[in-house]
Amino acid sequence: MSLHFDNPFTDYGSIVQGERFIGRQASLQVLENRVIRPSEPGNLAIIGDHKIGKSSLVYKAIIERKDELIARGFLPIWVNLATYDQSPVFFRSLVTRCCDELQDLEWLSSPIQQAAKRALDDEMSWGEGYSRIQRFFEKVRQDQRRIIFILDEFDHARHLFKDNTAGFQGLRELSYRPEWRVTFVTTSRRTIRDIELQTQAISTFDGIFHKHYLGMFDDHGLQEFFTRLSLAGFPVDARTKSQIDSYCGGHPYLLETLGYEIVEALREQQHVDVDDIAQRIRSSFLDQYDRMTELLSEDGTLNKLLQILFGPVVDAQQTDVDELLRFGLIKASNQNIYVAYSPHFQTYLKLIERQNHLWPIWREAELALRQLITSKMLNQYGQQWIAKLGRKRPNLQPIFKKCREAQKKEEEAFAGRASRNLIDFTYPRDLFSIIFAEWPAFSSTLGRDKGYWDHRAQLLAKIRTPLAHNRDAVLYDYERQTAAGFCNEILATLQK
Repeated sequence: MSLHFDNPFTDYGSIVQGERFIGRQASLQVLENRVIRPSEPGNLAIIGDHKIGKSSLVYKAIIERKDELIARGFLPIWVNLATYDQSPVFFRSLVTRCCDELQDLEWLSSPIQQAAKRALDDEMSWGEGYSRIQRFFEKVRQDQRRIIFILDEFDHARHLFKDNTAGFQGLRELSYRPEWRVTFVTTSRRTIRDIELQTQAISTFDGIFHKHYLGMFDDHGLQEFFTRLSLAGFPVDARTKSQIDSYCGGHPYLLETLGYEIVEALREQQHVDVDDIAQRIRSSFLDQYDRMTELLSEDGTLNKLLQILFGPVVDAQQTDVDELLRFGLIKASNQNIYVAYSPHFQTYLKLIERQNHLWPIWREAELALRQLITSKMLNQYGQQWIAKLGRKRPNLQPIFKKCREAQKKEEEAFAGRASRNLIDFTYPRDLFSIIFAEWPAFSSTLGRDKGYWDHRAQLLAKIRTPLAHNRDAVLYDYERQTAAGFCNEILATLQK
């Protein structure tokens, strides 16, 4: 194979433009209907997770069509909110950026220029300065120009407007009044309402936006990705698609990261193994996952996600499920339960769930049972107790097999982060199955009889099963209280 060919994913991680852009037909249509086509565009908030392609979508839909828009009297202006640290400076920059663009197009009339000069005068209060900014955009409107501001990285508004909560109201007024109306297209990880709440702002800025959530690639986008990979010389078959899907799901950034490495590997060798490459760039996946979960944790959503995927469902509501579905972080499986967008991310979240359990009393009881089993079985069978117990109790072998598979999967995916203790991969029902199989070794410690503990095992297993009853299942208060009582009973019994 010739080494001299272009890698179609060379600039992964940056804004995707031109022919590099794939998929997103439905999202492009939303931008077309809301912003591009109307004579009076509406405000649009593009909301999506980290590295999901929000900026690329807006760049494709608007900036790449800038000449077409200018011919109709529209002027799109890209503003990265994260580059500002003072609210007044940001508002003044809206004027300066607009003036620069108007001048380049020879649209800077004398009335507009004069209004800009007055708006940029340093010797005035915030209120007076803002009034003059409005006046500037009024002059622009009178000149039959329509301004579209793309406010990228809008999450930064929670910092920018923290000490000036009038900032949101100021933006709202610029877009609300017909006399000087400008259009805003924002890209953010959070909703505008959530961003406002983090600054304790009270405004109705969120109310003037249509919200569009950007999730994973749909089937059409995935097929375009596989076509690009195939054209680069990599044979794409059903097995390859399954492998790539298991690591990336439909996540654009992860697909391009893996795609880049696959194509580069083709330069050196004829046969490329997707699993080997995925292991080689494990750190890139982990960095992405860490950033995603940090944001979820900051928003108070991570525990809800873990509840929905792994149980027990303590306080997650259907609204939480709906929100995670909109972000594309979860999806409904063929078994009608919710899973993460990719098996690889699901395994990562399982690791996180073990390390930071959402219900402390449950975690404490679960750990105590595992320690009890390990201690008793070590005394009974020695260091190789799992192998010996599996031979003695064939009915337990499926449990140990399932644990070994989960452990191997975690080790392959996350190496040093994975647990080395096989029993960490058991569920409550598994723990009690081991206890009941070796009841004589445990009876003196637990007391009562197997029937007594089986009743407790059934409830604890039920609440630990993901969405045990239906798609919007939530643990009822009485069930939670009963389960907490059972957990306390286990801890009290073992402490004796």
